[in-house]
Amino acid sequence: NNEDLIDFIVNQQIEKNREYIENNSIERTDLYPVYELVMASLSRAFICCFSQTATNSLLWSHYSNSHTGFCLRFKKDVLLNDLSLFDYGEVKYTNEPINLMEGLYDNSNPARNIIFTKDENWRYEQEFRLVHQDVARNNEDDYRVCKYSDESIDCIILGYNSSPECYQEIRKIINDKKIILKKIERSNYGFKLYVGTDRY
Repeated sequence: NNEDLIDFIVNQQIEKNREYIENNSIERTDLYPVYELVMASLSRAFICCFSQTATNSLLWSHYSNSHTGFCLRFKKDVLLNDLSLFDYGEVKYTNEPINLMEGLYDNSNPARNIIFTKDENWRYEQEFRLVHQDVARNNEDDYRVCKYSDESIDCIILGYNSSPECYQEIRKIINDKKIILKKIERSNYGFKLYVGTDRY
């Protein structure tokens, strides 16, 4: 069948190029134009990362200064409508490397595959990514500020080690806005985290 033949040819080409890369550099392979195109796209992209869970201890530990920070919970549809996006989606977790050659015959986008794929070890993050419609104009063009409406924020969740000062500051900022303020709680019977039912 034609697909098997194409797979065979692509895999042969990849193997040939793998040998070149190991012995020389990617610049001397047939893959280089594809690699160059993909890397040019990636190096100019602005990507914003979110998690689809608010109760993962590792995320609180890594990204909120050991549970002293806070987490914004968004209304996904409102947020997506507020922002100028090129693409968005859930991250796919796999132990398989991305095959750049596949995009040449199956109309997939190798840059998108790289942006939305991570190693299986990161699955606990349950990541969702946004790709801004703007691209960097030069090497000094490092970031974009994503502006979103207050209506896109559903809830602010305080870490379980957050200080009274943090609470007061956030309470002052959200003042009359229709944003719920909650706090992460820890199970009495283990290390499991959950979003408390009390509103602050």
